[in-house]
Amino acid sequence: MAHRVLILEDDESLRLVIAKALSRAGFEVRATASVDAALERLARREVDVLLADVLLGRESFLDRLSEVTRVRPDIPVIIMSAQTTARTAIEAGKAGVFEYLPKPFDLNEMVAVIKRSLEDLGPVIPVSPSQGFGGLVGRSPAMQEAFRALGRLARTSSPVLFTGPDGSGRAHSARVLVAESGIAGPVIEAGPARMRREGPALLETAAGGALILRRAEHWDDEIQDWVIEALETPRGDSPRILATGTPDIGRHVRPALLSHLAIGRVQLPPLRERGEDRALLFAHFLAEHASPREMHDQLRAFINTQVWPGEVLGLKRVALHLSMQGARGPLSIEEVEAAIHEFSSRDPGADLSEAAARFFGAALALGESGIGEKAQIAVDRGLFSAALESSNGVRQDAAKLLGLNRNTLTRRLSALSADSDET
Repeated sequence: MAHRVLILEDDESLRLVIAKALSRAGFEVRATASVDAALERLARREVDVLLADVLLGRESFLDRLSEVTRVRPDIPVIIMSAQTTARTAIEAGKAGVFEYLPKPFDLNEMVAVIKRSLEDLGPVIPVSPSQGFGGLVGRSPAMQEAFRALGRLARTSSPVLFTGPDGSGRAHSARVLVAESGIAGPVIEAGPARMRREGPALLETAAGGALILRRAEHWDDEIQDWVIEALETPRGDSPRILATGTPDIGRHVRPALLSHLAIGRVQLPPLRERGEDRALLFAHFLAEHASPREMHDQLRAFINTQVWPGEVLGLKRVALHLSMQGARGPLSIEEVEAAIHEFSSRDPGADLSEAAARFFGAALALGESGIGEKAQIAVDRGLFSAALESSNGVRQDAAKLLGLNRNTLTRRLSALSADSDET
């Protein structure tokens, strides 16, 4: 007997597209635009899986999810939404839905998710929705995965490690998780300097609440000692510990500490991997003010192809700077470009030199040989990737940005690809 899927979607054309895809995949399909009608079908046990849109007219399906769990606590629920903020994904994760599909999604992916849900049936555990997600915005697959992780971890009390480049929103995401976890006690944040100064006394200050410990890559041995002790011997009023660090955190802290911190893990991607999220974020930060500047399509495309110094924080600073200038009318590419240069006064060569020194130190500690050649490969890979992204994949334009000819770029890309195949 074929499994039965109920589609709850008020967009008739999308409902038909989804129904055809599911029918081709061998499912029996029912469809409705009414939550009440869907609840009746669930109560009569006519279906095995529910695929529901979040926004149904002016109604939010998440507000009715408790009714679904009351009549069919065993049914897998998969939700889909075109919203770009973290609210939907995090609330879905907290409410225990099986999966969240951000629109537009691949129909094959949807079919695969539904098949997985039928292999792993389990009860939906409702959690009351909360308010506000503090500016977490994104539609990119990497951010959607981060949102889903936040939703799952909001239902636990485990330690969580937030990793990502500086400026990617690690500490901010930790604050969001604390807010969504319903922690009533004090929330204390501390960087390495404060952790050295106050030590384990921070645990007493944050008792019954949460302790957000930043920049784990800079923790010395003494800090690591007391954090490990706190994680290995928790007390009844021990705060929930959340930590932030760079993606290479494993090179800087002891394995024992990393294994404790990373029981829960949220990875924040670099902006270069977030595609159109960059324009979404820029518009979001502009809209935080009473008179936001307008953004035309060409500007959105420009913003999406920029490699932003300082990651999300750098993008935010540029957007806020432009929104505070008092100008009116559509925002121009020239204004944004000038603001980027203004906020990028630091010599990028200095950053590259520091990164090279860190690369050398880490490679030397691992006993690697041929460090110079490996460093050149790493630099080329980063440069070529950024140039291709900035030029929308057009190799001739990317080569011009790098001061190379197209044939040279193609040859070096092929060499990098061959190097990756060998490793």
